[in-house]
Amino acid sequence: MQNYIKNWHVSEDADTEFDHEVILFTIVTEKVKLVENSLNTSYNLQKIDWKSFDIHLQKTKDEMIVKMQRITDLKAKVIYLTECIKNAMKLFVFKQRICVKSKLWWNNKLIEMRKALSSKKRIWKRCRNDEAWANVVQMWNSYHDAIKLIKNQFWINFLNNVKEKEVFQAYKFTKSRLVEKLSSIQNSQKELKIKFNEKCKAFLKAMYSSSLKIQINEELLLNESIQWSRVIEEEIKHVINFSASEKALKSNDMSFAIVQRAYKTILKIFNLVYSELIENDYHSKIWREGTEIILKKSDKSNYSISKAYRIITLLNCLDKVAEKIIAMQLSYTAELNDKLLNFDQMRDRKQRLTIDAVLNLVHNAQMAKSRENTLIYLLLDVKEAFDHVALKQLIKILIKLKILINLINWIKCFLQSRVIDLAFDDERQKSKKIITEIS
Repeated sequence: MQNYIKNWHVSEDADTEFDHEVILFTIVTEKVKLVENSLNTSYNLQKIDWKSFDIHLQKTKDEMIVKMQRITDLKAKVIYLTECIKNAMKLFVFKQRICVKSKLWWNNKLIEMRKALSSKKRIWKRCRNDEAWANVVQMWNSYHDAIKLIKNQFWINFLNNVKEKEVFQAYKFTKSRLVEKLSSIQNSQKELKIKFNEKCKAFLKAMYSSSLKIQINEELLLNESIQWSRVIEEEIKHVINFSASEKALKSNDMSFAIVQRAYKTILKIFNLVYSELIENDYHSKIWREGTEIILKKSDKSNYSISKAYRIITLLNCLDKVAEKIIAMQLSYTAELNDKLLNFDQMRDRKQRLTIDAVLNLVHNAQMAKSRENTLIYLLLDVKEAFDHVALKQLIKILIKLKILINLINWIKCFLQSRVIDLAFDDERQKSKKIITEIS
């Protein structure tokens, strides 16, 4: 029976009118199938023993470097790097256990007061006199008054010190953790599907259509294509250190906080792996696996069609590092060559923000007004109109732009042979290989 008991705790609020404590617990049998919420962080980053984590990696660093240099297969290098970090995680990084005391405002003072309350309860159970009971009541009141005060002070301090995007954390504190279950979904034949597996098939059919039959001429003259700079250590360092440490990640996967800490100790191994991968136009297969979360879009009239939902893809953080390095180099190349992007292109370009596009529009309007001209502007939701990009068509465009063949090969490798699993309605689909397009 012991193996089936989960999440047990002593109820502080239950009153039995006797000298017994009430223990609450959940019994999970083999017939009950549990799935993890993919958006929850699986590791408790606040209780990691970072010092011991660093010492462990430091002791094994020389051995890891020697073994990494002996490995010739790129896939094996990625697997070894992942195993090195995960071995340290098993020793010093602990899984997050959600319980009734898992609160951001919980602190050591409350822990000590809770211990004192338990101590006074034990004294009362031995003595059974009025004085001992009065001490229990007094400590009980002090304990709960302290909880109210600390919760209130935590909230006030948060609101006073919040900066920029952190203000949305207030919404996270107050919103419900539960989401409405997805309704029935139409498949390609307009038939409503209710079962989870049938919904998955409908979503996959809508999201990943078959590739278009486009003929591609891959015979490029490398001397005519744009030169692609080699990966330097500063780029890898910048990508890792400036990545958000609290990004949503795949369950049981390492976060950017762990990757950043590991990089400080074994940066030579990181530099070796990423340099070789990108220079050889290779993106590891284990990095081409992702979990896709299905979420409802707001204010849609019909939630039975797949376009009424949006997708959040949770990827491996080591995979994201490689993607960001490529994105940095591609952005740098685009800025140097004025033929790749239109001069008025604003999105995904350095030092060009939404406010710049608005100011540009206001300037044109003022110029037209001063010249007594009529100004007409057209706003298009391009992402909604072209929500799907065929891989072969993308490759054809890159060849036309004379992008270096190494980059084209990396993009083909990145988008091919991908594996995903859908997660919604508190269920998870088995991993499935897909014919990847960009959606």
